[in-house]
Amino acid sequence: MRDRNVRARRFTTPSTAGALVVATLWLLAGCASASLAPARAADGAERVIAASDFGGEVDVRVGDTLVVRQPMVAAEWQVSYDGAYLEFQGTPEALRHPDAAGWKFTVLRPGETALTVSPVVRGGPNPPRFTVTLHVAS
Repeated sequence: MRDRNVRARRFTTPSTAGALVVATLWLLAGCASASLAPARAADGAERVIAASDFGGEVDVRVGDTLVVRQPMVAAEWQVSYDGAYLEFQGTPEALRHPDAAGWKFTVLRPGETALTVSPVVRGGPNPPRFTVTLHVAS
């Protein structure tokens, strides 16, 4: 019990209390600005890849967020991309079974790369492959 009283007295000294107030305000300010910040990169834009974009080329920039819509209805997907250029924003499960919004990627570096999605079809004909070529500017 004695240690508890000593600790309480330490926090009530003017210099410690002032430092505690400053630290608390600093943390609250940081949290407030983080919650107001956009979800994507500060200088990046969101680019939606629609079914009509597959088979073609799309210009994007480093820092952009790609939202890739499913080109057809399927229960399971196989997604191929180069991790040096694109970073998937989700779990491995979400890569195979995306929600209605599709897949979300962040563009990492300049160059040219491809993104291919294919529905998984068991015991049927070969599934279609949907590929979009990305030209990434810095």
